[in-house]
Amino acid sequence: MNTLRNPTTQNENPKGEVIGGSFFRDLPDEALRAFESIKIHTNYPRGAALFVEGESAHGIYALCHGRVKLLTHSADGKALILRIAEPGELLGLSATITGSSHEATAEVLENCQVNFVRGQDFLRFIREHADAGLGALRQLSENYHQAYAQICSLGLSTSVADKLAKLFLSWCSYPATYTGFKGKSSSVRLKLSFSHEEIAEMIGTSRETVTRMLKDFKERGLISIKGSDLTIHDRGVLESSIGSRGRPSV
Repeated sequence: MNTLRNPTTQNENPKGEVIGGSFFRDLPDEALRAFESIKIHTNYPRGAALFVEGESAHGIYALCHGRVKLLTHSADGKALILRIAEPGELLGLSATITGSSHEATAEVLENCQVNFVRGQDFLRFIREHADAGLGALRQLSENYHQAYAQICSLGLSTSVADKLAKLFLSWCSYPATYTGFKGKSSSVRLKLSFSHEEIAEMIGTSRETVTRMLKDFKERGLISIKGSDLTIHDRGVLESSIGSRGRPSV
């Protein structure tokens, strides 16, 4: 059995701040020192908002420690979590580069340490350091692929059960590089750090439906949950359950 925790690649500078992630991955020391000279280090408590959907972008937020959820809301207030940002990521990158408004709200999931860089300082930084510009492009590309996968999952799934299964499988697949995960039939254990409400917001449904689907998955022997440990007994079986007949759509 493979136990999967926080999969993000993380390196730390001498001050103990995470500088991993796609943006910082290949930056030379000169660029890192230049970034250090323009950043403003700030701590944010759980529940704080780094920025709000629709407001003008003032700069980028480099996440050092903690996690942040990026979410959007419908006209009637229904929330949809677009993704969970991990240490090493830049938040507000697209809006800062284009000079537009933020397309989502960034809400702190757990106490965070963040490096903020003003928009004009960041734009000058990526103009002067080609590796930084490439890193920004790399992260924007990764964000695009994540958004594409989510749109396919939400738009092409015929039931909430399928959406939930795809979400669990996505949690299994992306840490593969860091855990040595092999084989689609392996048992996988995940640390479940999200509430039923947050899981519902990831797949566009209600908390009650997620609770009901988790019970159904457990009864069918697809998963088990003990405390914060979520165990997928057979990844291949869970994958084959997607689109299967014999159970009602929700």
